[in-house]
Amino acid sequence: MPDLDPAARLARQKRTATILAGVLILGGLAVLFLVQRMPRPLRILVGLGDLVAGCVLLLLIRQKFGPPAPP
Repeated sequence: MPDLDPAARLARQKRTATILAGVLILGGLAVLFLVQRMPRPLRILVGLGDLVAGCVLLLLIRQKFGPPAPP
């Protein structure tokens, strides 16, 4: 893969992390509400764990790629 300029590399990292956060959140919701074969306590633990991980990732994306702080 050719070296990308810094702006393109950061945009790619942001897009990849945002997609991953969305997949984690949707997967957590799917485990919580759609999976029936898993015992309920384990289902809640896995689903909420995925939701928390997705939200933390969104927070990290906002901190790293957010708008610059005002002067």
